Amino acid sequence: MTLIKRCLLLLSAVVLAACNEVEITAPENTEVYAEKPSEFRIAFSGNSAPDDLKIQLNNVDVTDVFSVSKAEAHASGSDLAESVFGGRNVLWVRAYNKTDRVTFYYDNAGPVVHIIETNHAAGEVSGYVADDSIVESLVLDGVSVDLDLTNRFTTSFADRSFNTFEATDSLGRTSSTTYARDDNEFNGISARLNQGGFDFLTSALEQELNSMDLSGIVSGMEEFTLLNTLGLFNLDMTVTSLNFTDVDVDLTVLENERLDTDIQARNVVLGFRLSGTIGFFLPYNSAGTMTFSSLQSGTDLLLDVRDSDLDIDLANTTINHSFPAIDFVNTNGIFNILDALTSAIVGVLAPIFENVFISILEQVIVPVMSDFIKDIPINLEVVNPDNAEAVNIYALPTFLDSKDRGVSVDLGTRIWAPTPSADIRRALGSRYVEGDTLTMGPVTPTGEAFHFGAAISANVINQALMATYEAGMLSTVISEEYYPQATTSAISVYRSDDTDIQDADEIRMTLAPTSAPYVTLMPADGAAGALAWYDVSLSFELYKPRWGEFRTLFGTTFNLEIPFEVNSTSDGYLSIGLEQLPTLFITETDDNGMIRLTPEFINATLDYFMPLVMPEIAGHLKVVPLPRIYNHTLLMREFWVAGDNNNSLALAGDLIPVSVTAAASAPTTDIRSVDSEDVAVQVTGVDSTGQTTSDVLLVNNGEVTIDLGGLNPNADLGNLEHRYRVDGGAWSIWKQREQITLRRLLAGDHSVEVCSRSPLLKQEVSCPVVNFTTTVSR
Repeated sequence: MTLIKRCLLLLSAVVLAACNEVEITAPENTEVYAEKPSEFRIAFSGNSAPDDLKIQLNNVDVTDVFSVSKAEAHASGSDLAESVFGGRNVLWVRAYNKTDRVTFYYDNAGPVVHIIETNHAAGEVSGYVADDSIVESLVLDGVSVDLDLTNRFTTSFADRSFNTFEATDSLGRTSSTTYARDDNEFNGISARLNQGGFDFLTSALEQELNSMDLSGIVSGMEEFTLLNTLGLFNLDMTVTSLNFTDVDVDLTVLENERLDTDIQARNVVLGFRLSGTIGFFLPYNSAGTMTFSSLQSGTDLLLDVRDSDLDIDLANTTINHSFPAIDFVNTNGIFNILDALTSAIVGVLAPIFENVFISILEQVIVPVMSDFIKDIPINLEVVNPDNAEAVNIYALPTFLDSKDRGVSVDLGTRIWAPTPSADIRRALGSRYVEGDTLTMGPVTPTGEAFHFGAAISANVINQALMATYEAGMLSTVISEEYYPQATTSAISVYRSDDTDIQDADEIRMTLAPTSAPYVTLMPADGAAGALAWYDVSLSFELYKPRWGEFRTLFGTTFNLEIPFEVNSTSDGYLSIGLEQLPTLFITETDDNGMIRLTPEFINATLDYFMPLVMPEIAGHLKVVPLPRIYNHTLLMREFWVAGDNNNSLALAGDLIPVSVTAAASAPTTDIRSVDSEDVAVQVTGVDSTGQTTSDVLLVNNGEVTIDLGGLNPNADLGNLEHRYRVDGGAWSIWKQREQITLRRLLAGDHSVEVCSRSPLLKQEVSCPVVNFTTTVSR
């Protein structure tokens, strides 16, 4: 856009602003509704309908739902019912380069309990209760809790595994909120390996058997008596070697925690040494080989859980083989005759050697199959490399079952901070939802088969979130050192000239949570649920050269809710994506700083910086482990929410060998187009007389959309997944995307790096970067 056009656009915005108005007339601001609003109305005072109309409900664009005339925009409540959520809702409109917004409440649930601080040694907990209506009562573990006029409380609590609050509001709606102490162990993860997964793994087992060195097993075998005729002919045998080639394996899941295992090996060669006496006094020693052209082994693998580990035994092992060809080491004289006689004896007694093969196979199959499942039990520590903050994780088997041609393993889990940060207020516990973790079936809800899957309880995720909080991993400093866009010139997109913040100054913000975030799982299109994070404090500090120090300009406390998506990481963790714009609600503000700032400035600071911070927070949430199988990685094909009270998140997909990923061809990303939109923003300030001022800014490249494509070397196996990061920040999650849309961009130069990975999980070698600049015209 040329400079003249931009000036004309800005001039037209100012002219229109003088004569046109926009106002949301329904629903009413701050109104509490027991039912969802029946209608939505936006009034226009101009001579024509606005050309720049944009309407959002809870950060979702709903402009197309409204019927628009020159007088108003109207939508029925039924048309927007799916976009209205319980609790706080925000309707926002832009028209004539002006904006209006209302906040209304749909009270469909009981009060929400906020825990601010817990003293476990003293057995005391404090917090407050929030509700869109009036809070009537609060009960903790059956005992009434006194509330002050602001619904705050401080009360004692019993040191139990679970503590439950029950609250009631003036509409008669009740809520029950349970906190689980951090030493609780949940049956929180259930892994399932389907028959298709075992079929997929047989090639790995065959490769192991074909390349296995058996010398260690053979050398440990004891000599055994082959023949004893009271001294007339005594014959002992020692196995000296065993080799086989071209091994075929078949695994079939049975219903009784067994795997029917069939192994066929060709060219089986058994080396042996014979020793003994003939006729009481004549010593006999010889050596040779026994060759079977084909050997079939059938055995049942017995699967069980013992001492929190997976245990495998063999039963009903049988050996079928071809008639052996016996070849002795060349001997002379009488020993030629004796070897011939011995060969006939050995051939007749060949079934005796079956015990030898059974012993060897038991020592081969059990270790190899144990390797297949060795990564399902998890016991590890995740350490933040920046400051050594640590979270401990274990997920150990508690139960195993085979059903519907698949094997399921339930894991007892616990995730905790071994050394809670001294700077963090302790939590009462993690959010808890009653109900057993989902046990997955053989197919997904859409009927798709899968190799491997895992169901994860919301309780495990919430325990992990509490652990990362208590470890101090969620406290964040926002400064130019960590976020290059955190500058005074960058915030010019929402800062008025009347605000006494100059480009030469420096800004710094500190994000300090008071409680742990938690997730609520719910079936939704494209999202796994919502992450809620309450009572988060942000302090905004300014450095001016004449001050010579940072000074706090304002502090604010807010609640945050944001939909989250999921995927799996290549190193075996649940990946949580926080990419949508969060819904923010400021509960408390301290604006008694050195410079007077308007509420709009404080709101905008959160609006623009939280989308920048959320991917960083999501990166710290990589502490929920996924069970793994024998050097294979899970490529998630589908996820769904199910179980008791929708308490479980299930992921299912294909097993990709790490070796296959390493050898695969890398994909490439194609940036098909980059489209930008200039955004008009209304900003406020405070002039020298203390009066609030208003101005309209034009933010060039304020919103940018990047259309994606790419070269997929394995298109027959599925589509590419993409991830991206903005200005060198944290990566988004991997997912299938056709475009990336960036909003709330600060002023300055931006870079967006985009990478792809193939269905074989091979990542792009050199990722393209999109560069553009966001500027502000006044």
